[in-house]
Amino acid sequence: MAKASARPVDPKSNGTKRRGKACITCKIRRVKCDLGRPSCQRCLSTGRKCDGYPIPQPKQQDRNAPVAMLMVVDYPVPSHCDHAALAAFQYFIQACAPALLNYGSHHFWNELVLQACYIDESIKHLTIAASRLGSHRMLKASDEPASDPIYLTHYGRALKVLSRQQDPDPAFLLMACLLLILCDEFQENSFAALQNLIAGRKILATYQPRHHPKQRSDIIQEIGPIFARLELQTGELYSQVRPLSDGWKSNKHRKTWPQGDIQHFVHDGTRGQWTTVDEAMQSLQAITFECTSQQVEGTPPLTRFHAVPNLTTRLNDWLDQYTLLETRIHSRATRTDHADFYLLRTYHICTYVLSRCEPFKQEIAFDAYSSNVEYVIVSCGFLIRAVKMRLVPILFMVATRYRDASYRRRALCMLKQCGLDGQILAKIALRVIRIEEKNVSEPITCSDIPEESRIRLVDLVFDVDVAAYILRFKRKPYDEDTRLEYTSIPAPALPWNPAPEKPVHAAELLKSVLRFDFMSFWNQDDPAFAVPDGF
Repeated sequence: MAKASARPVDPKSNGTKRRGKACITCKIRRVKCDLGRPSCQRCLSTGRKCDGYPIPQPKQQDRNAPVAMLMVVDYPVPSHCDHAALAAFQYFIQACAPALLNYGSHHFWNELVLQACYIDESIKHLTIAASRLGSHRMLKASDEPASDPIYLTHYGRALKVLSRQQDPDPAFLLMACLLLILCDEFQENSFAALQNLIAGRKILATYQPRHHPKQRSDIIQEIGPIFARLELQTGELYSQVRPLSDGWKSNKHRKTWPQGDIQHFVHDGTRGQWTTVDEAMQSLQAITFECTSQQVEGTPPLTRFHAVPNLTTRLNDWLDQYTLLETRIHSRATRTDHADFYLLRTYHICTYVLSRCEPFKQEIAFDAYSSNVEYVIVSCGFLIRAVKMRLVPILFMVATRYRDASYRRRALCMLKQCGLDGQILAKIALRVIRIEEKNVSEPITCSDIPEESRIRLVDLVFDVDVAAYILRFKRKPYDEDTRLEYTSIPAPALPWNPAPEKPVHAAELLKSVLRFDFMSFWNQDDPAFAVPDGF
């Protein structure tokens, strides 16, 4: 109960003062305001936008008024949810937002999003929900983050607010889409993240700046480049923005959205550095070699909004330059050029996945990139008739590093179609699959293969004495101190027996694909018509 001075209060004057403190929206509507801060709940509950409260005007001080008045109010003790929500918000400020370096500026995540929390209820609840998921992942909590009642409460409240808005602000809607994508990424739900990305793209494609205040337009200018880059980085969307062929563009069964180009948000008129596909290929190969040789301490990136030091920025810059090159050549490109561009883009996706898994020496990290890997396999299905040999490193990576039973077998099947080298590597990949699935009765998804069963290949040597190949590998933690294990593959199991005095072609072949040396396969003839050296 409130305790105050015993000075009498006129009820009429008190009602007048209360109406004078009402929010601007309630004043216009001539309804009673609940005086909620920072936004009136009466406005929000009806789907309206609360325009805030008028700035109080200074009044002339009454000489008879007391100099000070002590007011003691008994507030209810905050519930567990209130304490947890406050802690989650602080965690987002101190840990989550500063780590979101890959998409969006420091200003966006650390200032604009936090400011929006005090204006828009949905942003506030989504920020708390994302923070709870992030803390579960970062701190490696034992319980499932999706079952967290605090996360579920605030996520549900955010969706409820968004569903009730009648004339939502597009700037806050786009910000909400990004936070929803962040929540999906923390839960490794790539399909839901894609749906929220498509929803944000639709909003951005139909946005009309002249219909909204300048302050909101400034926020859109921050958000626009984020969605434009996400569109190019996401394989399912890229195939529609940059289709492989006219047939793919006109496919009636593919998903689509209202027309509208959002790439103008990132096109700044900069001229590209490359003039040929070969230059782009050499630049990407240099980044790939660094991915497969670098070692980074810590845990792999939790979401696409997190970055790997040095590698992520270089890959983003590469994609920007590649897009400029493709745009410049696209109008006069031949069918072969289109295939080369599409293949190079597929290499980029593989390098992106490698950059976020390989340096951390965690084979289980590949599971988080299901949408990327599965899109790569679909792309290989389009390309295999035209560029068999160039697909070898891609297919071997999927067959040996991505543990989904269906997709790794599809990769294995296509690898067998890639001439002699493909058949050699298919035998090795098949042995890896058998080792990893040995104690699993019915493997289906990646999670069915326990971490301790996953192996990392080291090399392949030929033992002349026993006339067999020795495939050497390691198990977790895959470091220098981990003992080597091996399995033998009889020479007749591979297409040819090597001559003892010549270099073992299979060993060099495995070395190339483990480094993801795609350039060594780029200019090779179809090996069905040429026997490789060493055989």
